Amino acid sequence: MTQFTRREFAGLAATAVAAPFAFAPARVHAAAALTAQQLFDAIKAQIGVAWKDETVDGIKAGEPGTAVTGIVTTALPTLDVLRQAAKAGANVVIASQPAFYSKADTRTPPVPRPPGPPLPAGAAPPPSPPPGPPDPVFNAKNAFIDEHRLVLIRLSDHWRARTADPMATGFAEALGWTKHQVAGNPRRYEVPALTVEALVAALGKTLDVNGGLRIVGDPKTSVTTIGLLPGSTPIQAALEMLPGVDAIVAGEVREWESVEYVRDQVASGAKKALILVGRIASEEPGMIACAEWLKTVAPGLPIRHIAAGDPYWRPGR
Repeated sequence: MTQFTRREFAGLAATAVAAPFAFAPARVHAAAALTAQQLFDAIKAQIGVAWKDETVDGIKAGEPGTAVTGIVTTALPTLDVLRQAAKAGANVVIASQPAFYSKADTRTPPVPRPPGPPLPAGAAPPPSPPPGPPDPVFNAKNAFIDEHRLVLIRLSDHWRARTADPMATGFAEALGWTKHQVAGNPRRYEVPALTVEALVAALGKTLDVNGGLRIVGDPKTSVTTIGLLPGSTPIQAALEMLPGVDAIVAGEVREWESVEYVRDQVASGAKKALILVGRIASEEPGMIACAEWLKTVAPGLPIRHIAAGDPYWRPGR
């Protein structure tokens, strides 16, 4: 996998946020024969892990027969990301997270579940409830996708299943920690000693997050061994990692599980910390790595990354 220096990562991220990029028309024309379906088939063939029958990955919106003019990777295909992609001339967006606000990632709002206890075995299901009124947010996003003939591809399960985990290695590369990796463990790093406070400042600057940062632990605690849990992880992952690290840097956890466990651990006198940067921010570095990998899958096609950005803000900042 292509490695980035911290400066290169920051430059790519700043470019994505500051101004849309444009793909060179000559390159677009040369690669126009590849369809979105052919691109997806090539991804499946070259991903390096067995393809699962049950997966969130797949083409989620748009026509599979669309000729690809350019590819954008992102952690989350927000409407703003789609606008930047379309303005740049890209018509395929590959994301680790869903465009339509649920795991199912369908283009219409989910139908409410019927009330009452589960049906007994063999019982006929009740008729489906009528669809609700049109949703303006779904409608606006769908209209933009259709107007600009975009194709949205989800690539999460199989991208994360690669060895070594590209979400973790991309995260470490963004922070300049590659040389500090504990042998054989892409989620654990032994870095020069710094305080939790200094670590948080570095994370905020490198990942361009502010409102989304949340920290449990004493800001003056010194840390040297750090575990990375990008994305969304259950408490089991934290329980397995905590004994061997001073701090965990994670994307998203259940607040009443991992957060409260670490808070009680700190209250008991342990010098530990949990730093949450947000699920999307934690996955952007891995999707930058995905853009680089895709250049080997579809050589000649223009491929870039656009960050969705931190969705949160704080008063006074």
